Amino acid sequence: MQERLLTHDGRLLLFSTLLNSIPVGYINVVPLVYLAEIGYNPSIIGIIFSASAIANTIGLIPFGILADKYGRKQLLIIGTLLPCVSYVIFGLTLDPAWLTIASIIGGVGFAGGLASAVATPSIIPMLASSTSDTKRTTLFGILQSAWALALTIGSLLSFLPSLFSSSFNQSDMAAHFESYFIMSGLVVVSVIPILFLKGQRNSVDRQTSAGVEQAFPQLSQRGILSGRIGFAGTSWSKIAMFSIVLALTGFGLGVLVQLLPTWYTLRYGVSESTVGLWMAVTNLATIISIPIIPRIVKRRGAVSTATAMGVFGACILALMPFTAVFEIAAVLFAIRSVATGIFWAVLQSYMMGVVSDSERATTIGFAYTAMGVGVSLGTLIGGELLGAGLFILPFVAGVICYLVSSVALSLFFTKVKPPEEITPFSIRISE
Repeated sequence: MQERLLTHDGRLLLFSTLLNSIPVGYINVVPLVYLAEIGYNPSIIGIIFSASAIANTIGLIPFGILADKYGRKQLLIIGTLLPCVSYVIFGLTLDPAWLTIASIIGGVGFAGGLASAVATPSIIPMLASSTSDTKRTTLFGILQSAWALALTIGSLLSFLPSLFSSSFNQSDMAAHFESYFIMSGLVVVSVIPILFLKGQRNSVDRQTSAGVEQAFPQLSQRGILSGRIGFAGTSWSKIAMFSIVLALTGFGLGVLVQLLPTWYTLRYGVSESTVGLWMAVTNLATIISIPIIPRIVKRRGAVSTATAMGVFGACILALMPFTAVFEIAAVLFAIRSVATGIFWAVLQSYMMGVVSDSERATTIGFAYTAMGVGVSLGTLIGGELLGAGLFILPFVAGVICYLVSSVALSLFFTKVKPPEEITPFSIRISE
């Protein structure tokens, strides 16, 4: 019987992610540009968006442990719904204190605030459990496609404020406020698919693991089937190493990528609709690479693929601050995003493959907490640098962190194989 890639639950989770992430694409463009246009200091913008990462950092570990212990569906519903509160606040005020509170609750920016802290440790393991090991990387590639498509749609919707202003004779502020209410409504709709989850795991892996254990008992003896691949210790060692990798990646994301729309506006003087269009092109370009992920991973392995994409993406970022034309910088970022899309799809699948199912949410909680710390510090520092008119230093810091993160991933995990990459021959060689 052929293994299914998309189960009932897998389809619902992907659809919910798509709907819930469209506002993320919108919020990651429009406020970053609009607040700069109306006179907000970039350092204040950095504080607002870093608050999201700080809240995310505080919440991930406890909610990851709770998800593994008490169940994931309920937490996923709560986390999916929370951004609604944030977008309503953004639709009511421009007061920086309230915007910071909104950032903490439902998240603005890539970190996602408490909302992401509640939902992420649940949805990633739930997706991993909805398919087999051999299909897992492909599924996470599809997840990355759904994420990129949602960000594309959200970025393209950056024309809404100008449309409302011209069509309904509204002030610029009122037009922006109404657009945030629309995003809030979309968040509510995104919860509906989760209500129909059955919570049934794909049985293929359990059957496969049992058969492999009977044929190769040394796998069980060495802890491979329980997620302790290649290490004498427990999976805490892997969690610590994943945390280091993601902390460095998070700092690069915060200091540079999170505030990129603001950098575009300050550096080139472009409008939010222009930035939104190019961010949409960037996210759409990411989708193109997703179908080739399983082939690359099958040929090179997960760790080598993720490392290569991380290094390549960092090198492309290094070229951006030296371009005098906005369109060239935007194209370079689109190329970098293709590599990043592959990197994240492979890394998320790999993380879920090398730890046991019972520890997946906990692993996400700790590793993404480290990433949240990096994003928080990076966004604060990035905002200060942009506020001081230092437009190149964020790239220097970001590129260095991305490179070190990629090298660390390779050094830490070269010998750690997920179940789908383990063969009897490789086991005999390693003994």
